[in-house]
Amino acid sequence: ADSGAVRIGFADEGKLGSIVSGALENSNVDIAEELTNMIAAQRSYTANSKVFQTGSDLMDVLVNLKR
Repeated sequence: ADSGAVRIGFADEGKLGSIVSGALENSNVDIAEELTNMIAAQRSYTANSKVFQTGSDLMDVLVNLKR
């Protein structure tokens, strides 16, 4: 996306914004949504881990059957 032409100048002059020392910006992250996404990712990871563990267990059984 094009953000426009470069404008050089001093803060608080003309249409340029001002700088406020020591000010804090509000968060633009929705904590509830991110927590929900994190829980879903954790559950997916756990499920995938169990699939790989089961596959490993089956391979162990197959190797032991051959002996």
